[in-house]
Order: sequence, then C-alpha cells, then structure tokens
Amino acid sequence: MPAMATVYSDRNWKIKIYPDDHAPPHFHVQTPDGESLVEIDGLQVLGRGANPKSLKAALAWAAKHTADLQRVWNEQNRRS
Repeated sequence: MPAMATVYSDRNWKIKIYPDDHAPPHFHVQTPDGESLVEIDGLQVLGRGANPKSLKAALAWAAKHTADLQRVWNEQNRRS
C-alpha cells in the first residue's frame, strides 16, 4: 500500500491524499485547528473543519493544480 501523499505544504496548511480512500476523488486540507475534505473535480468542499482563511488559500492553490491532484489520487487509489 502506498504511503499517504503530502501534495503541498504551506506555512499554515497542507494538502494530503490518503491511499485507498473512499470516493469521490478528494484531498484533505489540514490546518492546526482542523481538516476539510475537498472534491478534486469542481473543488467542492465536502467537509469543513479547516481554518477558513487557510482553506481559501489551499483552494486557490488547488485550482491551479487539479491535474496534479488527480494524478496523485490515481496513484494512491489504484483498485485491483
């Protein structure tokens, strides 16, 4: 099983993709005070918990890197 991928890290937030995670393809935005789930296709926030300012910055980064996020999701979540 692949290790969890930290796709990007900023001062106050990280974008992570977990191996063998549930559908739909998504990433986790982790901040010191919480975590949010965001669907890769359309960047819809599925679960809130991350600091809103950090989440906004993470979404801005993700909007420019959706192809990279989808590639990492596919690598981390290969179904046999």
